[in-house]
Amino acid sequence: MSEATWDVHDGAIVERPRNVRKHPLLNRIYERHDERIAQQLPPGRTLELAFGQHMHPRADIGLEGWPSNAETVRNPALAGDARALPFDDDTFDAVIGRRFLHHVPPADRPDILRETARVLRPGGRVALLEGTPGLYRKLTKGAAFRLGLLDEDTDIYGHLSADAVTDLVSGTFDVVETRTLGSPLMLASISESDASARLLGLYERTQFVEWWTLVAGELPDP
Repeated sequence: MSEATWDVHDGAIVERPRNVRKHPLLNRIYERHDERIAQQLPPGRTLELAFGQHMHPRADIGLEGWPSNAETVRNPALAGDARALPFDDDTFDAVIGRRFLHHVPPADRPDILRETARVLRPGGRVALLEGTPGLYRKLTKGAAFRLGLLDEDTDIYGHLSADAVTDLVSGTFDVVETRTLGSPLMLASISESDASARLLGLYERTQFVEWWTLVAGELPDP
């Protein structure tokens, strides 16, 4: 596994993701995503699912499918499967999931939301950020793969629509926030030039392209 960058475990894609910090604009965009996620979280103990190489600043502990990712972060982390969380009931006040549900077979995604609800205390919140396949995203990413500007495409299950992400959360939680994120300037986020980060302000002012969807839900009291 150490030589590979991705694998399939029980149908789910697990990977050692690229270093986002090599792409200054994308790194700044992800930082803004983290700020928006943090705004949806209550005080208390927070779990992050499938954090990749960088855990969310609010996460107290993480669960990761690629073992070496769990070994290299500063915060406590476990290697495991989000479909069967190794935590007791009512353990956390919040659960975060950033850009990973599309790597899970569609039939298994409700299991992750049920497990999330199980480990949350009543009134706890889940915040999910997922790539959503607007036409602009489909066209630009397709072109980038064909031109070799992006690494191998591991999105074998495709991305969830904004409605699909919302429906997953609303099946167990009360939806408290839905936000679409994305700009035509996403093409510039491929760049490794430090100058690309200067586009963040313009990126923020042109958030009218469907690229990601953030959905937050609150667990009702029994």
